[in-house]
Amino acid sequence: MRLGDSALGMLVLLGGAALFWAALGFSPIPGQEYGAQTMPKTIAVLAMAVGAVMMVSGRGQPALVLDGWTRDPMAWARLAASILLILGYVLFASKLGFALTAFLLLVAMMLLTGTHPLTALLVAVGAVVIVQYSFGQLLRVPLPRGDLLALPF
Repeated sequence: MRLGDSALGMLVLLGGAALFWAALGFSPIPGQEYGAQTMPKTIAVLAMAVGAVMMVSGRGQPALVLDGWTRDPMAWARLAASILLILGYVLFASKLGFALTAFLLLVAMMLLTGTHPLTALLVAVGAVVIVQYSFGQLLRVPLPRGDLLALPF
């Protein structure tokens, strides 16, 4: 399934408009010419411009092209499972913590795509450790610690 340029351009334009609207609520920084809303507004305007160009360039093309995978029920089941796994991360990350939740999510996603179980386990462990260290230690971005498996960094 592939969105045509006109349909994708409309989504980009609407996303840019939503970002611009959300940036209007950012409070200004006292005594500074540029505030917290400057970059989001700039990105929003650029996104709306790109969306408009895509809509114009995509005129006459079909809005949606269905590929072969869309006729496979298992493909739709994998797509639904992926969405449910991401929803599960959102719901359980605060209770289980980033490390455990991300590990379970990554293993499940890789198994859905047919990855060998040992490879899925090793890649998931490596990815979780790298992301946890990069964000938690180097960038000082707080990730959900959870109650079950709270890593020291």
